[in-house]
Amino acid sequence: MRGRSAVIAVCLAVMGSACSGGAGAPEATPTKPGALPANLTTITVTDFRFQPRSLQVPVGTRVTWSFRGKESHRVTGTFAGEEVDSGELRSGNFEFEFTEPGVFAYTYGVHGAAMSGQVIVR
Repeated sequence: MRGRSAVIAVCLAVMGSACSGGAGAPEATPTKPGALPANLTTITVTDFRFQPRSLQVPVGTRVTWSFRGKESHRVTGTFAGEEVDSGELRSGNFEFEFTEPGVFAYTYGVHGAAMSGQVIVR
């Protein structure tokens, strides 16, 4: 117990109340195990870009491409041997569930690399 008291005393002397969980310490935010905020699984498709262009998600995640803009676009690519194609959309959503690890590189063929992205599944 004596060693622990010395460490706490040194911590308090050097860092103040942040070490002890006092008034200066950040408050913990409770989350559900394995839960991801909705914005981490949504890719916005606007005129001529995917935002974000790269997204990393765990296996079993359903990713949503949310189409917003004046022009129609599409998501096309292959993941784990499966052809993925949203079809031409100007508004609405397209979803795909990633059931195994890998990299899903996708594009909208009309714009080529200028309108491409990837989902990294771990």
